[in-house]
Amino acid sequence: MWLCAGVFAGPLIWALQMQVGYVLVQGACASGSNLTLHVVTVVALILVAGGAFISLRNWRQAGQQQPSGKDAGPRARSNFMAVLGLSMNAMFFIAILAQGIASFVLHPCQP
Repeated sequence: MWLCAGVFAGPLIWALQMQVGYVLVQGACASGSNLTLHVVTVVALILVAGGAFISLRNWRQAGQQQPSGKDAGPRARSNFMAVLGLSMNAMFFIAILAQGIASFVLHPCQP
């Protein structure tokens, strides 16, 4: 269960951040403040970092070894999923950060 949580944390949090951002942009335009959009971005970044921490913990429990082609047991699969979770969380952390930078540059009322 923790392996799947580490792998799917980044994409799910990114999708939620996008949807919540779309919902809140109309209110941000009415108020003229991007603060709520910034808060959503920061919370999403913290949650993705938590997903990366879960994957790091899973990787440490799996033995911190690179899986070889000879070893196809549960430890190798756990190691693979943990490394996959780390890389996916890193990728979605960067994606969320890039979208958050856009909210600093662009006004919420801008078409």
